[in-house]
Amino acid sequence: MIKIFRKILDFYRYKLSYQQESKNIEKLTKWAVLFVIILDIFVYSAINMGIEFQTATLNNPSTKFTYQCRNIIEDVERVKDYNWYQYKTTPQNQNNQNYIYQNGTTQASKNLIKEIKSKELDTRCANIKTQIENISNSNELQNIKKSIKALEKEKTKFQGDINYIQNNYNTVLFEKIANQQESHSILEMDLETKNIKAKYDTLKKNIASHEKSISLLKSEFQNHTFVLALEQYIKEHKRDILEDYKRENSRYFLKRSGIIIGFLLPLITLFYWQMGVQNAKRNYTKYIIFKNVFVISMIFFLINLISIIYNFIPHVFIQKVLMFFYTLQIPFVAYYVLLFLGIVLFSFIILKIQNFNKNKKKTTITFIESYRANKCDKCGIKVDYHSMNFCPNCANTLKISCPNCQHYTIKGFEFCSHCKSQISQNEN
Repeated sequence: MIKIFRKILDFYRYKLSYQQESKNIEKLTKWAVLFVIILDIFVYSAINMGIEFQTATLNNPSTKFTYQCRNIIEDVERVKDYNWYQYKTTPQNQNNQNYIYQNGTTQASKNLIKEIKSKELDTRCANIKTQIENISNSNELQNIKKSIKALEKEKTKFQGDINYIQNNYNTVLFEKIANQQESHSILEMDLETKNIKAKYDTLKKNIASHEKSISLLKSEFQNHTFVLALEQYIKEHKRDILEDYKRENSRYFLKRSGIIIGFLLPLITLFYWQMGVQNAKRNYTKYIIFKNVFVISMIFFLINLISIIYNFIPHVFIQKVLMFFYTLQIPFVAYYVLLFLGIVLFSFIILKIQNFNKNKKKTTITFIESYRANKCDKCGIKVDYHSMNFCPNCANTLKISCPNCQHYTIKGFEFCSHCKSQISQNEN
C-alpha cells in the first residue's frame, strides 16, 4: 500500500507538476484565474452532458423500452377500457407523455432529444405507441367515448334524483308506495302518492335504458378493430419485450461504465499529452489550462472507477456481518468498525501527504537557489559551477556544450552565457 502511494506521489511530482527549475514562474492574473475557473465549469458541464447523453439518451434500456411501453404491456387488461388514461388526448396528457421523452432545458433541445429517443425506441414499443395513437385519434371511437360519457352523466343525474326522493321521504313508507301495484290513497286527492310513484318509475326506467345503451357502446368500443388489434399485439409480444428489457437492464451497468471510460479516455490522453507539451515548452499559462481540464476529466473517471469497485464489493458478506451483529443485539458495533476503518484510512492518506510536502520543502531546492549557493541541484553539496563540469558526489551534469558556439555554459539556464543563443529543452 505504501509503495503504491509513493508511486502515485512520484507520478504527480514528475508527471503532473510543472518542471520549471526557475523561480521566475509566470503568475496568473486575477482575470486569468477567473476565466480558468469559468473554463473548469464549462468543461465539467460539457463532459457531464456528454456522459448523460451517451448513457441516458443513447444505449439505455429505459430509452429503448420506455416506462410508458412497459406500463402498457403490463396493464394489457385495460386495453378495452374506453376510459384508459393512455387513450386520453387532452393537453395535460400530451405533456405527461412528452415528459417521458424530453430532458432538455430549451424547446429546441427538447424536440431534438425527443426525436433521438423516438429513433432509439424499440420497434415493438413504437408499434404499440402508434396503435394507441390511432385509437386516440379515431373519430369513430372518440364519438363512442363522448356518447358513453354523456349517458354516464345523465345516469348520474337520474340516480341523484332518486336519492333525493328517498332521502326526503320516510323510507319504509316510500318502499310501500313504490311496490304497490295500484294506487291507494294515503293523502287527500291521491295527488302526492301518484306523483311520487310516477316520478320514481320514470327515473328507474331511464337509468335502465341508459345502462343498456352504455353497455352496447362499451361493447362496440371493445370489439372495434383497432382495440382488438392492439390487445392481440400486446399479448403476442409482452413476454419477449419484458425479457429483452430485463436482459439489457441486467448488463446496463457494465455497458454504461464501458461507455463512460471510452468517452473519457481520449480526453484524458489528449489533456495529459498537452500538459507534457506545454511543460516542455515552459509555457506555464497553457500548462495550467490543460492541467485544470485534465483534473476535471479525472474526477469523472475516478467517480466511475469507484462506482465499478463498489458494484463488485461482496455486498452479501457485508449484509451477513451486519445481520450477525444484529442477532447479538449490538448492530451499532458494525458501524463503529466502519467508522474506525474510515478514520484510519483517511488519517494514513492525510499524514502521508503532509509528510511528503514537509520533506519536499526540506529537500527540494530550485536551480536558481542552487546556483546562487554554489550547491548541486540534485544532491545539495558544494560545487563550483565555473570550474566543474560534473558533481563529484552524484555525477550530476553542471555544464553543457552550447550547440551554437560550442562553449561550455551552465546547464539549466535558457540562454548560453557566451553567445546568448537559446538552448533547447532537450539540451538541458
